Amino acid sequence: MKIKTICAVLGASLLYSAMAQAEIVQRLVVTAMASEPDSEGGDVFTIAGTTACGGKQIRMDARSVNLDEAPYEALKVQLAERMRARTPMLVTVKKCPEDASVPIVRQIAACTPAACADGRARLYLHEGFYPIEQENAPNVLLLPLPKGKLPGTWKVEIVSVAGHKLRLSGQVNKADYASGELVGGYVTYYPNGKIEKQVAQDGQGRQHGIGSKYYPDGTLELRGNWRHGMPEGEHQRYHATGKLSETSSYRNGQRLDGPVQTFDENGKPSTSYTLRGGKMEGEMLTYFPDGKVSSRSEMQNGKSNGVTTNYYPDGAVHARMTQVNDLPTGEALEFYPDGKVQSRQQYGDKGGLLSIQRYSPQGVLVLERRWDAQWREQGTSRSWYENGKPEQAIEYVNDRRDGWSRSWHEDGSLKGECRYLAGKAQGACGEAPPAPAPELQRKEQAWRAL
Repeated sequence: MKIKTICAVLGASLLYSAMAQAEIVQRLVVTAMASEPDSEGGDVFTIAGTTACGGKQIRMDARSVNLDEAPYEALKVQLAERMRARTPMLVTVKKCPEDASVPIVRQIAACTPAACADGRARLYLHEGFYPIEQENAPNVLLLPLPKGKLPGTWKVEIVSVAGHKLRLSGQVNKADYASGELVGGYVTYYPNGKIEKQVAQDGQGRQHGIGSKYYPDGTLELRGNWRHGMPEGEHQRYHATGKLSETSSYRNGQRLDGPVQTFDENGKPSTSYTLRGGKMEGEMLTYFPDGKVSSRSEMQNGKSNGVTTNYYPDGAVHARMTQVNDLPTGEALEFYPDGKVQSRQQYGDKGGLLSIQRYSPQGVLVLERRWDAQWREQGTSRSWYENGKPEQAIEYVNDRRDGWSRSWHEDGSLKGECRYLAGKAQGACGEAPPAPAPELQRKEQAWRAL
């Protein structure tokens, strides 16, 4: 698994594809500066010992340390004094070059006891274990890496900056962590020290063998077998309660067809459906905790195609709609527990809501709105009190108020009115421009959530 690419572990990402700027920080003693700049105009310095990149030289210029020429010259004067005194410096290089060139200095400063406790180089890492700037890094890796157990590998032990807790243990196939691949298996840990993931790998860094993922309290979340980077055999997913959520079976990286059952956090059936060609097909059922059906949907090619019905716990119909490729179409109905209509919603061919009528439990129309095919509100949107008297009437053209907006008290007397043109109030507006009722403030797409 490359450090610079995404790695999926039982469906969970470990590392990210985008690499931020690496920073390697090390205590170094600078002993000499070359008499002439290099071919690019930079200053080359010799150090005692070796850098984390393996050489005995570092390169620096005004641009690399983000200084103008005058401050940079002053920095070199101070550095010359410390070179004569052989004062240790805290040096930050951008990264180890992939070729044989000299690493470029990003920062250089006099050591402090806290920052220069030892001469080990440190590579600072993101929560996802890729290199980033030191000031934003929660994790750190000491360099150079020691030899690993497997031939041609180097041992990796990433720890947290704050508590020095182990966060990742494994091995890479290059001495340079950032350009290497994790091979032979690795383990990641939560900040509390408990294991987060255990990943078995083959020699090429592909997931191979049993992989596991855990909740922060140590409860198993996922476990499954892999063969050279592909899921194979049974995979189990668990709730935080420890109860089985779902079992799935794979062959040659493909999920096997057949009936599927999922369970809730108490171990009760949650959903049931059938896979054909790796996609849901036929009837899909969801269940209440007592085992009664809470919804049934007609599935085709992995999407809802046909009638979807939702139920109340007593079995009464709560809602019914028709879908085509997961999008609602035609009339959708929602019911009160006693069977009376709660709402009627009309959808277009592409799933857009065209109209809605909502009713009180007594069967009184309390809301009416309309939209065009571009989902823009059109015409007069009305709401009524449950006694049947008008509450608001707002005229819309292309999603903006255009015409009269009026509101009434519950006794039927006028509360306020205002005339609008293209969304702007015209002239005096009575007591106050009427604010839309809560029902009118929402462009309801309730059936999309079913």
